[in-house]
Amino acid sequence: MNAIDLIYEKRDGVAFIAINRPERRNALGDATTRQIVEVCEDAAADTAIRAVAITGSGDDAFCSGGDLQDTFQRGAGNTEQQWSDRIRQGPNLLAQVLQNMPKPVVASINGVAVGGGATIALACDLRIASDNARFCFPFVRVGITPEFGCSYLLQRTVGLGRANELLMLGEFVDAATAERYGLLNRVVPKAELANATQELLARLVALPAAALSRIKALQRFAQTADLPSTLEQEAVSLGASFISPEHREAVSRFLDRKSSR
Repeated sequence: MNAIDLIYEKRDGVAFIAINRPERRNALGDATTRQIVEVCEDAAADTAIRAVAITGSGDDAFCSGGDLQDTFQRGAGNTEQQWSDRIRQGPNLLAQVLQNMPKPVVASINGVAVGGGATIALACDLRIASDNARFCFPFVRVGITPEFGCSYLLQRTVGLGRANELLMLGEFVDAATAERYGLLNRVVPKAELANATQELLARLVALPAAALSRIKALQRFAQTADLPSTLEQEAVSLGASFISPEHREAVSRFLDRKSSR
């Protein structure tokens, strides 16, 4: 694994991924996107990993979207088919890897999150941001359309009306507005982001891993399913949960605490 554009570390049951191109505000080149896919696949396969965190290096940018030099200058002569293939092999793949990750993924948003960077955050399960964070989906301003699954994820996160506003105007929103829109779970002061993220991850790591994985899968399934299908999926998931060692251990701990009172 040659993740030269990333810092990738594993500790205390968490895989930490930091986009490490601060001189370009952590912009995404084709190689960067492929590297994130590779480390996410590694984290998904590692049974010692219970949660994943994604952030940006430095203190002013989570990810500023596509690298203009890499994307537009090098791709200036691409055909329509070549552009479509590039999206399929990079952004599309990363969106699916994050959504299908069998572990909770936390975006720790330490500054601007623009375009693909904002959508990578959307593809995560939980989003915590510093109060200096800003979001923008500026695709329309450069005459292109969304990528990284933005068309699917954004309206399911903030509703169709807000998604239309964010995509059709392409304007920045600050952290407080993003939280009010539902883009963020929590906003904290800039100096507290690292500790708040670590606290959230520790809480996730302490919870039953299989149950978290099944909850994530149910949430994704229910986004496009009807009620009868979701009820059936819940029955199947609960059947597996009730016979799991995690459930039995949790019930045993609960009964032990109750009997000791």
